[in-house]
Amino acid sequence: MSKIVKFIESDKELIDRITEYQKAHGLSSFIATVRKLCNDALQIEKIRH
Repeated sequence: MSKIVKFIESDKELIDRITEYQKAHGLSSFIATVRKLCNDALQIEKIRH
């Protein structure tokens, strides 16, 4: 399954934060970082409900 995501100019701060998180956690790519953040957020949401 292939999905394409496009960020817009107003997402620059978000992209910068994700890139900082990637560097801080030694993740191999931006996509790997987004996957981790999404999985973590979904787990937190699951725990809350």
